[in-house]
Amino acid sequence: MKAVRARIAFSVIGAFGLLSGTASATPTPRTPIHHLVIVIGENVSFDALYGTYAPNPDQTIDNLRSRGIVDAEGKPGPRYRDAVQFQYLGGDWKYSLNLSGASPYDVLPAPLLVGTYDSETLVWHSLEPDPRFSSMSTNGPYPISSYVPYGLDAGVETGDPVHRFFQMWQQTGGSNEDLHRYTWVAMTAGRGADTPNVSAQHPGQGGEVMGFLNMAAGDAPYFKQLADQYALSDNYHQSIMGGTTANFLAIATADVARFERDHHPARPPPRQIENPNPATGTANFYRKDGTDGGSYIRCDRDDPGAYDIRRYLKEIGIPPNCASNTWYLVNNYDPPFLPDGRVVPQGPDKHVYPPQTLPEIGSALTSGGVEWAWFTGGRDLEDLAEDPFFLQAERLAQEAMPDASKDRLIDKTLHIARDLVYNNSGDPLVSFPRILQGTDNSRLRNLKALYREINESTLPSVSFVVPKNVDSGHPGYSATARYEAFIRDLLGRFDKNPTLWADTAILITTDEGGGSFDSGYIQTLDFFGDGTRIPLLLISPFARRGHVDHVYQDHASILKFIEYNWSLPPLSERSRDCLPNPITNADDPYRPVNTPAIGDLTTLFDFSGRH
Repeated sequence: MKAVRARIAFSVIGAFGLLSGTASATPTPRTPIHHLVIVIGENVSFDALYGTYAPNPDQTIDNLRSRGIVDAEGKPGPRYRDAVQFQYLGGDWKYSLNLSGASPYDVLPAPLLVGTYDSETLVWHSLEPDPRFSSMSTNGPYPISSYVPYGLDAGVETGDPVHRFFQMWQQTGGSNEDLHRYTWVAMTAGRGADTPNVSAQHPGQGGEVMGFLNMAAGDAPYFKQLADQYALSDNYHQSIMGGTTANFLAIATADVARFERDHHPARPPPRQIENPNPATGTANFYRKDGTDGGSYIRCDRDDPGAYDIRRYLKEIGIPPNCASNTWYLVNNYDPPFLPDGRVVPQGPDKHVYPPQTLPEIGSALTSGGVEWAWFTGGRDLEDLAEDPFFLQAERLAQEAMPDASKDRLIDKTLHIARDLVYNNSGDPLVSFPRILQGTDNSRLRNLKALYREINESTLPSVSFVVPKNVDSGHPGYSATARYEAFIRDLLGRFDKNPTLWADTAILITTDEGGGSFDSGYIQTLDFFGDGTRIPLLLISPFARRGHVDHVYQDHASILKFIEYNWSLPPLSERSRDCLPNPITNADDPYRPVNTPAIGDLTTLFDFSGRH
């Protein structure tokens, strides 16, 4: 208890330093890591990438192949039934994690082209079946490359599974011990009642949720090579059940954004509040949900959706970690500012979250005297002007505004190009006025700046790196091979600067699993998650070579390592970087016995000097 109280007191002191704007001298790192680079791609679960990976002979791994769900060819294994997808009765009037009346699908619903677009016309495909999967006859996990080749060619994109908060809670049941739910929830709740062209009869989802890349058969060869040579975690998790916005904010805060007005919690407009209770006459089609609707929830017991999650938390003895009368952002909305500081209009019909006041890692680093930057692809003209999409954006702007002035055409072109190239959810610190409107604004940079700083050895101590959308690996408009190519190029730049490489650690992960199936255990930390496993690689001269790490980690583990390495306090008393490191029994290294607990990533390193 003394250690916990001391840690909280340290947090309060650190928070005072943040508010007062004071900064201490640059701290000396506790480890040989003087440069930490965190690369964040998009939307792939651990099994969706490493499901058939076989590690070095002295290592073990928990994945589809090791569980016997599939074999080395990606075909059904002796325990395939553990992941066969079931249909349930549904039709209850209230959202529930307990599903009944299970019976297996004969064949998975046909995967859709959802989220894909024509790269020439930039027109989104309709929610129609993907003809490449017409011969699929399985009712569980399947290798994508049996139907669509892995690679960089145009047209390799596949459909985008639903990945929203209440859907993922229901799919996993919290712990992910029942693996049969993913498809039925995706098909019945769908992409949400407030999403255009989506209904209970046409949910905008198919069997895309169960696809995986077959690394054992040659898919993702560079990601395999990196795992063979460096350190891989098979127990790293997205922080929040759901999608991109909430998880990028969690990477920056180890917490959850909230609806605020005048810097205080407030009630959102009614149409923006989630209601996952099934609509009358449907099996499980949520009343208020979707890309054009609800994204806020309150954790109070009687609020829609909250009751059953709180019931589950009570059963396992985990506090919800929710403030009263506070509505939390758990699904995707746009940030309140553009990268250039312009305000994005808000209102009941605007899917924009308000400016945030949570403690965040940028200000904490500045207060601690640690240099940092957040590099996001396509955030300004320097990045956009060299992107292949820019010429198409110019053409579309001219077609839309043939008589416009030059300045208006440039502004329209930037708007179109930024929508295609820039991951606005992946640039979460623009939502904090203390960053965007203060001196730290200069630390929000583009990828051109990143490459210059690697070349010139001026990289800051901590760098967050977010690729352009097309390079992110996001299903629908990107592919894992493109994220792989981005990583190969980035690591090649470090190879050309051995002095910088000598004291650098590069973490490679994704924001979340994108809704894709995963077989790994989930530790429930609070009302918001954790979510499913996602890949995490450590690339460094100090990585444990060929090691598969089983310690339980999530996005807050990155912040815990930063705080450990540079002697910084936790961000706040409620943020997950306050949680202790896991303690496990020898017979199960994956499940902490001192739950809730998350690691600080140090177990992926080898600082013994044997490199």
